Amino acid sequence: MISTKQIALFSAFMVTALFAQTLYISPAMDLALSVYEPFYAVQPMRPGEIGLFRVAGASSTIQIVSFEIAPTITLEQVFLATRQDFMKERSFGAMRIANLNCLFRWFSIETDRVVQSFQLIFLRSGKAYVLSYFAPEEEFHRYLVPALLTVCSLKGPVWFNYVSEKYGYRMNVHQPFEPAQSEEGEIGSFVALQDKKAGYIQIVQEKLPRRMKVTEYAEFVEKNTLEKLNGYRSLSSGQNLVEGNEFFWRIFTFAQSGTVLKALQAHAVFDDVAITLTYLATEQSFEQFLPAAVATMFSFKM
Repeated sequence: MISTKQIALFSAFMVTALFAQTLYISPAMDLALSVYEPFYAVQPMRPGEIGLFRVAGASSTIQIVSFEIAPTITLEQVFLATRQDFMKERSFGAMRIANLNCLFRWFSIETDRVVQSFQLIFLRSGKAYVLSYFAPEEEFHRYLVPALLTVCSLKGPVWFNYVSEKYGYRMNVHQPFEPAQSEEGEIGSFVALQDKKAGYIQIVQEKLPRRMKVTEYAEFVEKNTLEKLNGYRSLSSGQNLVEGNEFFWRIFTFAQSGTVLKALQAHAVFDDVAITLTYLATEQSFEQFLPAAVATMFSFKM
């Protein structure tokens, strides 16, 4: 017989399988998010931890910490207070998720090895929440997209704020991205401008001669388009099922007119139509808009 105590313990860390993602609810029932493969939930171990997620056979980790704050404390104050001397901060920015104002930072930690990290911070109901992705340098890009999908999947009031009646799709565009004038061949484009940096999201579609799996189409695009780019280099790739849609994604770099550009490209196939969403920025500006780009691109519905 299962005791009341066992039921309570199970409920405190409720994990529900949803296809290739998992719904995680924190012990205090104050935080819910989707955990994307290959991350899986493990028992939190440190004081203040309300969520801990790892990758089998790897060191990459997502950690969620929360703590109570005074009513007068601001998000900016918490952001500054959580900055540590050992952090080598590369960039930081702001975005809005589930109707919450969030601040984020990218940084590295150098000890006997280099650890790369992304950190997202927000306030809600008298508490501060710090969500961090840590990975050794050699693993960082490999699990970056599912890590950002997890961190940016906070549950709350969500609505699709961009609808294309002409092409039959909708998506949730996250600031600082805004709709831009589409060029020939595009079915949608969005631009982000911040701190003299720029990021661009392009959406194109292709009518397929036959039904194809998304992996097959992604291989076709890489062979016939990406590999022809000057200095093309694939950094990582993978697949994730996001709210019923299967995406294949790839992070890569290439050179154009003496400038190194970095891109995240995601493919999805809907019947006989292939959709390609590409986020593009200079290598120096890539991280500035990546969280908003991931949240925007993978919200695509058709």
